[in-house]
Amino acid sequence: MTFLPLSTLLATGRAPDHPIALSGAGTIGFGRFAADVSAAAARLRATGSRRAALLCQDSYRFAVGLFGLFQAGIVAVLPPNGQAGTLAALGDVFDLLIDDAFLAGLAGGTAPLLPLDPDQTSLELFTSGSTGEPKRIVKSLAVLERETLVLEQLWGAEIGGGATLATVSHQHVYGMTFKLLWPLAAGRVFAGDMHELWETLLERLPPAAVIVASPAHLGRLAGLAPLAPARRPRAVFSAGSPLSLAAAQEGLAILGVLPTEIYGSTETGAIATRRQARADTAWHALPGLQIAADAAGLLSLRSPFLADDQWFETGDLIVPAGDGFHLRGRADRIVKIEAKRISLAAVEQALCALPWIDAAAALVLSGEPARLAAVVVPNGAGREKLAEHGAFRFSRLLRRALTATQESAGLPRHWRFCDQLPSGDLGKRREGDLLALFEAGRSGCPDSGRAG
Repeated sequence: MTFLPLSTLLATGRAPDHPIALSGAGTIGFGRFAADVSAAAARLRATGSRRAALLCQDSYRFAVGLFGLFQAGIVAVLPPNGQAGTLAALGDVFDLLIDDAFLAGLAGGTAPLLPLDPDQTSLELFTSGSTGEPKRIVKSLAVLERETLVLEQLWGAEIGGGATLATVSHQHVYGMTFKLLWPLAAGRVFAGDMHELWETLLERLPPAAVIVASPAHLGRLAGLAPLAPARRPRAVFSAGSPLSLAAAQEGLAILGVLPTEIYGSTETGAIATRRQARADTAWHALPGLQIAADAAGLLSLRSPFLADDQWFETGDLIVPAGDGFHLRGRADRIVKIEAKRISLAAVEQALCALPWIDAAAALVLSGEPARLAAVVVPNGAGREKLAEHGAFRFSRLLRRALTATQESAGLPRHWRFCDQLPSGDLGKRREGDLLALFEAGRSGCPDSGRAG
């Protein structure tokens, strides 16, 4: 397969019957894709829009809409989701909403498709981050081209020509890049639908496929039968937050391949990768990236996936490990409790090291004085302890166990026990979701009250 830059993909073209996407009606070839983009561009030009929000459920229509906007010279705005509150918050940044209905029933366009200027063609993403407030991030097509090329150089030979399926949305830069843009540039086929459930994805999984997933989904493989060797994917990608070792090993056991984790952000694109064969597996920067850390361990980088060649400060803490590094959480997750500096990430790591815990999140409850709290997902042994002792006594047990690694200020005093941690898209935690568990009558989780 020939790798084509995204800016010249439609102008250069592929054979009309070259497969681009899988849909319910069958396989869509490059010829139809080009005709649909041409028709979409004509319809979009007629609207007179300058900035259009692109919000599609179907990934093929999303690709048609995105390249149609590029061809029409209209700024593509990508809301993270279609919730009414999200669209209301972004209402002043777009003048047209493009959805599946807008792009349905396009008559095949015949207008020529021109090369794009990758530096002048861009899209805008809005990520909620940890606070829930939309944050605007601009990505040029040039930056996206460079990232897809590096991905192909790293893994193209390994994954071959298999189809790409996903459990994540193309509305986010990870899903868009790995599920759509990379396959389009490399000449691979992608599935138009997104799979919320493993059962439906695995039912439709073709041979030698690529799965683009998240930690939230890879943490839900338990109970599925291992795939037969002939049905195993070539690669499984995960991004959004670090994958637990247990989830990585379960991915290997059930899917037959160790997940390839991607560390990065909407702002930076991909930064580093790892495959967790053991607990101390380090991250390694992608080719062409420079990584540095200051005396406190704060990570900065220079990357071809950024708009300029300046050093970018990430806000993440790292510890060097040979030619790689270990992540140590966010710098803004160092808090003051009882006049002591406490790392919320360290508290979470200590909790997850206990024999009764699958996952944990530490947070600070407002008030005077500030109070340390924890949301905990017990494992099988932990659920037995919780049922036997009750929430209050179980939390006391956890506090006693934490004294081996944490000083008094680092021992949570308020607890919630849940089946899973609340999370947003791609498994990222939002502080507001965690705080809501401690509001009276809203938690849905056993309440230990105050354990101290």
